[in-house]
Amino acid sequence: MIDRAQAIKVAQEWLDAWNAHDPERVVAHFADDVVVHSPVAGQLRPGSDGVLRGKDEVLSYYRDGLAASEGLQFALVEVCTGVGDVTIVYRNHRDILVTEALTLRDDGLVSEVRVSYGV
Repeated sequence: MIDRAQAIKVAQEWLDAWNAHDPERVVAHFADDVVVHSPVAGQLRPGSDGVLRGKDEVLSYYRDGLAASEGLQFALVEVCTGVGDVTIVYRNHRDILVTEALTLRDDGLVSEVRVSYGV
């Protein structure tokens, strides 16, 4: 189980890295074989079906996304904990509600990310 303090620490480090526009920091806690599921990845990476595999592919996607979104900033709304995962709820620079569910391995590295968008 992930306790609330650990979840908040993970979420804050993640948020700080994004708001600093530092994709290397974002993926610093990702496993080499991380899998990211994102509807936006499906738009920016045709043929991916919204699924990116491996730290290098994810880093490339994050770099491209940041380059295309100069004003990108995330505002934390909530941090939710689960069994082996942390869900970060935030509003992006377009005021869209987003969740990112990070699955953590026993060593603390992120093995999977699932992104969902609201309104």
